[in-house]
Amino acid sequence: MVNGWFDAFREQGGPTLYSVSNRTPVIQDIRNIIIYISFTTFFVAFLIVFPGIRKERLTTIVSVTISLFVGAVILISNYGSDWHVAEATVSSLHKASSREKIDTDLGVHIGLNSVNITLQATNLKPLQEINYNERFSWIGATEIKDDYRQALVKGLPFPILTIAEYLSQDLEGFSWGRQYRQAGYYSYILLWTAFALWLLMNILLCTVPRYGAYCMQLTGVIMLLTNAIYALLLPRKPLVIPFEGGTLAFRYGWCFWLLLSAGIIAFLVGLTAAVVDIIFPQKFSTIIEVDYDSPYRYLAGKGIKLKRELSKRYQRKSKGLIPKDDSCTLGCSTLGIENAAFENDDKDANKMFNGKKAVSLQDFGTYIQQEETTTEVFSTINRNVNCSKNANGTHQVQVELESAAMW
Repeated sequence: MVNGWFDAFREQGGPTLYSVSNRTPVIQDIRNIIIYISFTTFFVAFLIVFPGIRKERLTTIVSVTISLFVGAVILISNYGSDWHVAEATVSSLHKASSREKIDTDLGVHIGLNSVNITLQATNLKPLQEINYNERFSWIGATEIKDDYRQALVKGLPFPILTIAEYLSQDLEGFSWGRQYRQAGYYSYILLWTAFALWLLMNILLCTVPRYGAYCMQLTGVIMLLTNAIYALLLPRKPLVIPFEGGTLAFRYGWCFWLLLSAGIIAFLVGLTAAVVDIIFPQKFSTIIEVDYDSPYRYLAGKGIKLKRELSKRYQRKSKGLIPKDDSCTLGCSTLGIENAAFENDDKDANKMFNGKKAVSLQDFGTYIQQEETTTEVFSTINRNVNCSKNANGTHQVQVELESAAMW
């Protein structure tokens, strides 16, 4: 008989026989896997286009890398289960119907909204395996108690039930579960606040980089505040669970330290970018900026320098360092009187940047109207200015304007 395409593992034409159970333990949360893949995809895409960047290479790669790193850390820490961890090798009974003690590697991984308890046997015979990964949630006030009752019904191993009992009780001396839930509750809120600030930071980095740097500092501060709140709300009396052959003593996990490191990095990078932008206004920029390599960016960078020059000039004038011209008489002064109310339509005509005329967004409409007027409307204006002196010694100025428009 010739075997067909679907004859594998079939005996005498019967259906496929699944004689061995193929259950596998949980090794990673699917939400964290989605976060890893998403942010890695964005970063790899950025690395692909990075060789084509010719300007602002350093600021661009630093801004994009820090932004993706901070966003990934916030989400991973929010959904991670390694804020407070404990591991030990213990020897304990596995079930009530047997007195055989089994050496197991026991681990407890406490997150913000749940706790994961892992148990893996180490001294079993070949082809035997005991590997558990159970999650007990405490989003609701009594949810962990309900999960504990279900664990009793399922008949989970004794070490897992012992740990769940420690965390589900809320009595005088057994309040560890409530305190862990309280610490996770406030940390969970602060992390989502940091995530909202992270989104705002990305928007501001594309529009106003200076404010993006300020928002990056604020995001780092909120992340550090999350670590501080979690550490302060942890049980004052540390949770220690004794077993035969070992003791579970808790310590800070990698989620706590990762969030702390990301918060410090975000704050320092944001502070550095803000200082650089204040000292050199036109230097801090990235290719993701909306006004990158545009005249508006050039004029915005010159704004702070212009304010400083005007401030110094005003101080010198108030101290009498700038002499005043006493010969400014109407009609006879060679310097004339500066009219502050006069609106000059050509005030941006002499500002050039990279061979192009620099026009700010504020005067863009006036510039367009001026260009349309010069290209479509031809006008000539004749001015006749007559200056005469009256009998009382005053000057009288007469201005006659004759204009003709040709359409």
